[in-house]
Amino acid sequence: MLYKLADDKREAIVREFGDDGERWVDRYPALLEDCVQRWKLKLIGMASAGLPVNAIYYAEAEAGDPVVLKIGYPHPEQKTEMTALRAYGGRYAARIYDWDDEAGAFLMERILPGKKLRDLSPSIERSRTRIHLVGDLPIPVSDHQDLPTFGEWIGCAFARFRDGVLPHEKGAEKQEFLQFMEQAEQAYARLSQCYPEPHLLHGDLHHENILLDEERGWLAIDPKGVIGPKIMESGRYLHNYIEDEIPGIESLEDADDQQILQVLEERFATFTDMLELDYADIVAAAFVDLVLSSCWSLNSNQPVAFKKLRVLYAHFEGRRLPY
Repeated sequence: MLYKLADDKREAIVREFGDDGERWVDRYPALLEDCVQRWKLKLIGMASAGLPVNAIYYAEAEAGDPVVLKIGYPHPEQKTEMTALRAYGGRYAARIYDWDDEAGAFLMERILPGKKLRDLSPSIERSRTRIHLVGDLPIPVSDHQDLPTFGEWIGCAFARFRDGVLPHEKGAEKQEFLQFMEQAEQAYARLSQCYPEPHLLHGDLHHENILLDEERGWLAIDPKGVIGPKIMESGRYLHNYIEDEIPGIESLEDADDQQILQVLEERFATFTDMLELDYADIVAAAFVDLVLSSCWSLNSNQPVAFKKLRVLYAHFEGRRLPY
């Protein structure tokens, strides 16, 4: 069963990559067997986490060391992930041991015990916890290293939305989001001027991509690999999984605006102090990243937490510095 690609993953790969993806899926058992033989692995089981277009295996190397094999249809985001992991070299992140670009596979260390930061605490105390990894992980770079830039992410996503890819969107809601995008563009331009030194960023550093290692503490997994201002590394963490820290609700839609704002303010205060940065800049980084993440969702016909967007936008408007 380990060599059989799950139906949902097969469908996701074909849907995403068309005929090329279907041909890759047909070759999957042979590709997996080649990885097992090449790296002398004993497959133990599959992880439930990860994107639908990837398969993640827990395994043992020849010497018995616990490792993780990640395999999926080769695509640009997978390559940037491997580039970022190689650049980190095990510094505040999972170590990558070997890779095969053509097969779309790479081998990395298994972080143990591997507890997710999201499971640290179901209360607002988690927002008061200093996770220094967010400030320590980014690496100064002198060039783009064949990686996308955060500005390119914004430009591509926003252009697609503006081009009317989603004609079914309600007019008022679309106009509201266009306003969010305009403000996010201005905010990002100012942050880029205030923090001009380019850094290699994880780009998706939220509570489920930070795992606990028994010796090295909190480590990052699943980087997207993007170049941008260092402050933008904090954005994804600041606005994710707010619902976990609000008692008595099942989803963020069940929370009121003040409850959402309370969690956000705790995080902004924690990060302002931990990173020794301006509060308004921290708020701006969170707002820019939330608008970008929401734009990706809208472009893919996925739901968006407009309530959270509105709360954060109102706070951003009240705190932002003049441009």
